[in-house]
Amino acid sequence: MYLSRVKLDTELRATKKALANPQVMHAIVAGCFETSIDVRPLWRIDTLRGSTYMLVVSAATPDFTSLVDQLSSPENAEVSIRDYTKFLSQINNSETFKFRLNANPVRSTKRSEKSSESLAARGKIYGHVTVEHQLKWLQDRAAKHGFELVQFDVVSRGERRFKRENATVTLTVACFEGILQVSDATLLREALAKGIGRAKAYGCGLMTVARL
Repeated sequence: MYLSRVKLDTELRATKKALANPQVMHAIVAGCFETSIDVRPLWRIDTLRGSTYMLVVSAATPDFTSLVDQLSSPENAEVSIRDYTKFLSQINNSETFKFRLNANPVRSTKRSEKSSESLAARGKIYGHVTVEHQLKWLQDRAAKHGFELVQFDVVSRGERRFKRENATVTLTVACFEGILQVSDATLLREALAKGIGRAKAYGCGLMTVARL
């Protein structure tokens, strides 16, 4: 596994377009890897001390040449590619970490044959739009991903709308930060490598942890 970070130039028109459209960014990230890879990379946009970064977790080594050409420049880009496997292997039960997670908190309606609703309206996915429901969404998923939430909050949230094959896609996005305790190191390692929740192709699902 690899954990990578690339500094983006937000003054470029192409960068502004990609940041505004997760479908465009997804295509750019996919172009950093061989088309035959089995596991899709996770990505997230972070802001640190006024600069914007692309964070990527991947099973394969990325080639950021194309991404840098489009969203930064060879002269100014800061590119870091680190072996993530060693860090993941050192995570143990009962350890405490601070974390950050960009996620797509949603709920789905259940299909019911007795329902008078149309088939199109049943089984649909809806985004959680209130902080209360977004917090509960993460709380409900913590145990199955190998951690307990010590303290946490939603530090930013919003909606992203973009076109995909002539349809408008709306994503509800929430950024969680806080402190967690490891309850099952194996499950947490899997969550850090494979992501949490839906919309992973569009910048959601990537959780990172750091020791206090």
